[in-house]
Amino acid sequence: MRCTKPSWVEHSVGEKKGRCPIYSISVHPDGTRIATGGLVSPSVDNKVKIWSTLPILDEEAEKDEANHKLLCTMAAHTGPVLTVRWAHHGRFLATGSDDQVIMIWGIDPEGAGRLWGSEEVNHENWKALTRLVGHVADVVDLAWSRDDSMLASVGLDSKVWIWDGATFERLRKLDLHQGFVKGVCWDPVGNFLATQSDDKTVKVWNTEDWSLTHTVSEPFKTSPQSTFFRRLSWSPDGAFIAASNAMNGPVFVAAVIDREGWASDISFVGHENTIQVAAFNPRLFFKKEDKPGRATASCMLALGANDFSISIWRNTMHKPLVVLKEVFGRDLLDMCWSNDGYNLYGCSADGSICAVSFSPSEFPELGQPEMTEKVLEEYDYKPKRQPARGASIQPLSVSNSFGPSASTSSVVNVLQPRKKGQGSNRRVDLQNPASNSRSLQPPSRDPFSGPIQQFGDSSGHQASTAKMFEDAHTAFANGGQQVNGGSPRAGLKRKAALTSEEETRAVRGRLMATTPANTAPVEVLRAPLLAAQAGPSSSGRSLPVPQVQSVVRAALPHNEGSGYLEAVNAPSAEGVNKITFVKDGQGQWVDYLPSGVLALAVTAKLRAAAMEDGSVMIYSPSGRQLSYLKLGSLCHDLQGNKDKLLIITSDCQVRVIDTKNGRSVFPPTTLSPLLDSPSSTTTIDIKECTLRPNGIPIIVTSLPAAYAYDPSVSEWTLISSKHHIQSSPLASSSKGVDGEIERTVGSLWKGKKKDNSNQEWWNESMTMGHWETRIKACILLDSTDEYRDYIIQYITYLGNEGFIQRAEEVLKDLIGPVYRTSNGVNWDDKVVGLNKRDVAQVLVDCLGKTKNGGELARKYEILLGRLNGDGW
Repeated sequence: MRCTKPSWVEHSVGEKKGRCPIYSISVHPDGTRIATGGLVSPSVDNKVKIWSTLPILDEEAEKDEANHKLLCTMAAHTGPVLTVRWAHHGRFLATGSDDQVIMIWGIDPEGAGRLWGSEEVNHENWKALTRLVGHVADVVDLAWSRDDSMLASVGLDSKVWIWDGATFERLRKLDLHQGFVKGVCWDPVGNFLATQSDDKTVKVWNTEDWSLTHTVSEPFKTSPQSTFFRRLSWSPDGAFIAASNAMNGPVFVAAVIDREGWASDISFVGHENTIQVAAFNPRLFFKKEDKPGRATASCMLALGANDFSISIWRNTMHKPLVVLKEVFGRDLLDMCWSNDGYNLYGCSADGSICAVSFSPSEFPELGQPEMTEKVLEEYDYKPKRQPARGASIQPLSVSNSFGPSASTSSVVNVLQPRKKGQGSNRRVDLQNPASNSRSLQPPSRDPFSGPIQQFGDSSGHQASTAKMFEDAHTAFANGGQQVNGGSPRAGLKRKAALTSEEETRAVRGRLMATTPANTAPVEVLRAPLLAAQAGPSSSGRSLPVPQVQSVVRAALPHNEGSGYLEAVNAPSAEGVNKITFVKDGQGQWVDYLPSGVLALAVTAKLRAAAMEDGSVMIYSPSGRQLSYLKLGSLCHDLQGNKDKLLIITSDCQVRVIDTKNGRSVFPPTTLSPLLDSPSSTTTIDIKECTLRPNGIPIIVTSLPAAYAYDPSVSEWTLISSKHHIQSSPLASSSKGVDGEIERTVGSLWKGKKKDNSNQEWWNESMTMGHWETRIKACILLDSTDEYRDYIIQYITYLGNEGFIQRAEEVLKDLIGPVYRTSNGVNWDDKVVGLNKRDVAQVLVDCLGKTKNGGELARKYEILLGRLNGDGW
């Protein structure tokens, strides 16, 4: 076995901001290419990239520059690409994005060459053939039926769409899910479709009449809603479904759903955090002496979890065949197997991919594709092609109303190893495959593989502490004070989806139609006019500012709909500078600015432009001018979140504007103290700036450290630092904003952990200090889910370790004044949207189950009972 992580496979936004998440990965049926989808930049089209697998799998080929690595870059989506899936015949690639659109891509025989407006070169070109519109929120997952006759899509609008695989007409909408649908897979026999949702169910649909066959809910009743995906997989013999994000008591598992009766009593146990992806190997395994059939077939399954690890299972073993720990630095988001069954690919939110390769000697029982066909024949499997209503069956070719004709072997292999000196710009004739010495054979249509057996009783894995956390979460959810399950981001997604759906029915007014400049190459025109006048901060530090470019563009956040703000700057400082908001390819409104635009910010609630004369123009969504701010220095960074606008200027001043109420969230403040270096030989730079919906800015520096501004004390507060990374035994597993910040800071730290356990009370001090920093950060950043998780674990730690005084202080702060007073005590009974005394009640319940907290818990249980009885 060999595990490879090619550093050159990335979706990056430049050296300053580093890698962006790779949300999805798919390997071409012939195994020579992989497609990846991710977030590239809010100011550039979000891209799909196709890479050669040759330099990934062959170390010698990687060293040879004649072997191309990046084969093609496709930029048609206006939001992050969340799913990429090759059709089994290999001629189409389907991609889904949070711009609510599905794109179908096909090979363009004449399209290779330099990418317009970029330094990237396409060695083969996949062009957008058609766009499928039906979802009104993010498209999260896609799946082709085994014979490619249909395409299924799911999204955050809680809908499932079925599309014709030849004409791409909409066949059916399935809308019985009550939550975001985050995973979909086809029965290889062709009789069923399975979908998995945040409503904590897997639904199985009959493909004959699209009726609901069965709903499986038992394994998912306590599953967390924090995962971005719930990718499930159907075994290639059709016998089982492996479903991610399941729970067995407090244990994270992958549930196995049996085709015969849809029972879900079996599960894969062992991961330490939520399983987000399940992927079956597409080959069945048979012993040499066995005759191929359902009774003798076995399978292999890969699971990817949020503990950053991959496990690979065989149903003939009671433990994993392989466990790859800490393969990635952040959540694993997608996995896929090559058709030959020897290579597994995975991608992560840390912006990297991995390839796990096996040799034939390691898989001696790997079966051939025809063996799988024999197994499926036992289900009376017959490939079926169901046309769209009123449509006749069309051959699957690029000529199907999308472009020039292409034969069934229209994908041409440009990936064979090249010797140095051989031409690398050879044009490939897709119309005449015989003329190409390296043309591909039509890919095999290998399905996925294997039945699963029970891997032992997992009840022994249950722990009392984990069970207590589960009970506490339930108590929060039932307290009547908490926002319904899921992350705050999930609630915003649902609201955005509803808003988008309402907009499609709204009465339209007059639009200022215009032609966007999205095809124009971006050029640097000049340095900002005010640059020479922009003075440093009081500490002598000046932040860099953008150059004046010919075109500046910023897209709406992916959970707030589609559209982008675009500025076209005049070549000279005296020329006309035009700003346009574009939605669905059409200009919605236009304005003209007196100065060139350096940076843009756009959300569903605001649009803003920072100009080279040191001013900032703020617009409403419809283009009304709300404010025209004249600043003392040029803009270093401009960001929006909901109705809040963050402005950081070159003199290190930070401003946050509440555009809804037309006021400043806090007086302008300086971030100079965050950049003060303890050594004259080192410089501290800003690595990341973000803004929370409540108007709190977050600055991540290269120290590394992260700070948030606290208006209540008018100072910057440390929320994560290398001190925590070096010293604290706590791991960062939260999926919320604080967890993301900790992982970002951790990725910037290149040192090693300090082992000072010989110091008096070292571990205890570091652990409690880290919990307290996290809890304070959650309150400041208004992160409800993380606050709930952290404070439960903190109070449990205090109770188990016997730090009763600290635990009592926490309870007193939450319970507040016990008696009504007339002296005007100003006490806020809410924390991050939760009632403080409800939180205290949950913590008292947790404390009562700890080793040393029982007595304190009984004391405050009585007090809370009296307070509730008095109606306070």
